[in-house]
Amino acid sequence: MERQLKAKEEQAKKDPLLANTEAMIGINDGIDEDIDGSTGRQANVASMEDVQASGLDSALNAMSVNGGDDRHPEKRVKAAYKAYEEKMMPEMKQQYPGLKRQQYLDKIFALWKKSPENPLNQQA
Repeated sequence: MERQLKAKEEQAKKDPLLANTEAMIGINDGIDEDIDGSTGRQANVASMEDVQASGLDSALNAMSVNGGDDRHPEKRVKAAYKAYEEKMMPEMKQQYPGLKRQQYLDKIFALWKKSPENPLNQQA
C-alpha cells in the first residue's frame, strides 16, 4: 500500500494532470470522499438514481438546478423579444402597410411592454 502511494506521488510529480485522475473516474483510496462516500462519476450516478426521465426534455428538466423556478427572467428578455418581434412583424405589416421598419419596431416594442410573453411581465 505504501509502495503504491509513493508510486502515485512520483507519477504526480512527473505529470500533474494525472495526479487526480483516479479520483475523477471514481477509483478512490478513501481520500477526498463526499459525505456518502462516493466521488466523481459514482457521485453523479448516485445523485440521479431516483430520477425517471425518458426523452431529452424530461432529462434536462430532471437535471435542472433551479427546479423549473424562473428566478432571473431578465436574462431571457432579449431572446424572447427577438422571437416576439419576428412573430409580430408580419401582423404589423398587414395591419399598417407602408410604414418604415423603425415605425413597425416601435409599435411592436409598445405591444411587447404589455405582452404576457415578456418575461418581466410574468408573475412569480
